[in-house]
Amino acid sequence: MSNVHVRSHKDILWLILDKPPLNTLTAVILDKLNAAIHKTLQRSSRLVVITGTGERAFCAGVDMPDDDERHRQDLLRAAKETEAALDQLRKQHVPLVSLVKGSAFGAGCELAALCDVVIARDDALFRLPAVNARVFSSAVSTYLPSLISQEHTTRLMQSGETLTAQEAMRLGLAHQVLPAHHFLSDTEELLVMLATIGSPV
Repeated sequence: MSNVHVRSHKDILWLILDKPPLNTLTAVILDKLNAAIHKTLQRSSRLVVITGTGERAFCAGVDMPDDDERHRQDLLRAAKETEAALDQLRKQHVPLVSLVKGSAFGAGCELAALCDVVIARDDALFRLPAVNARVFSSAVSTYLPSLISQEHTTRLMQSGETLTAQEAMRLGLAHQVLPAHHFLSDTEELLVMLATIGSPV
């Protein structure tokens, strides 16, 4: 079974992480995500959405032996290739949205920050990676500082503080927070609007 599902609906391409319960990343999953993005570049999708299956997590980090340097280097290689693929989407002016339910921790928070728009359910939680646990290099060096400032990026990486969806929005990490009880309907309406106007909220 694939850990990344690709769905197309109403000119919106969905890339869905499916490694329950926490949708943690591996080099294999990132390679599949990267391949799916490259296929997207050949299509006419007006919007790309990255999300995770289940209720517990968008993506709660990585799944890798802590002391296995070979696996870590493979993960960093795959992450770099995924970042390059996302840059290609931007060059083709295809907006990229992360739809966050549950936890977006570590690499999951980085992945969300790489998107143009972050839409969070009101019970979502965000936590930046520890200083020595970064996976997506440009997320920490460029995207997070541009969203929440370098000062907040450094502080949150050092403290390991968990942010609620509302706190993430106040800082600028999340762009929209939608209530859980009608999250699906509100999300669909917002995504259709974004696909139509072709620009972030």
